Amino acid sequence: MAVPFRILEQIDPETREQLLAEHRRIEFPAGHQLIFQADWGAEVYVMESGLAKARCLSLQGDEVVLSLMGSGALIGDLALLSPKPVRTVDVVALTAMSVMKLRQGALEEALKNSASFSNAVTYLQVQRLCNLGNRVMIMNEDATTRLLYTLQLLATLNSPDGDPCHPMPSLSQQEIANIAGLSRGSTSTLINKLRSNGTLEKTEQGLRFAKLAPLQRRGLLAEPA
Repeated sequence: MAVPFRILEQIDPETREQLLAEHRRIEFPAGHQLIFQADWGAEVYVMESGLAKARCLSLQGDEVVLSLMGSGALIGDLALLSPKPVRTVDVVALTAMSVMKLRQGALEEALKNSASFSNAVTYLQVQRLCNLGNRVMIMNEDATTRLLYTLQLLATLNSPDGDPCHPMPSLSQQEIANIAGLSRGSTSTLINKLRSNGTLEKTEQGLRFAKLAPLQRRGLLAEPA
């Protein structure tokens, strides 16, 4: 899995300074819903820390997690790019998180005048589509593969450099189950199995991968060169 895309690191210093001018820093607790699907609004945020999920609800009212976001992620930009500023998903904090709320005028100016920002936003949309495609494919795999994929994603997003062996955030097993598309019982059983066979280990910072071979065997992680 690639290092998470942090958009402010991909643009030129002058554009970054303009985007961050007069921004507001806001902190939210875990469980806070930052964006509501179908609401009107064009506010755009950059995550400074923490993890969040983008989700929607099925016709039966079940939660469907579409993607996870970590430090450096851009949130809410689709409404800015669309003809009508309507939110397409819910965005909910998985952990306590800090965001920077950007000025709409600065964003519109950057999109119009900065090639580096326009290219970064385009690449971000491409990456989101690829990640969503990967997620759809993974949801057709067996339960162990789905859980390993989810745990790897949590570790990678929780790491400053995308390290899959980084400790994962402390989430409930029900939350992990929702992200993986599994039942809580299956998730609990599989986590215990992965701990007993040495794939996962408990640390003071949280669960982490002690070995990556199970991920590599399933094609979830590239073999070392």
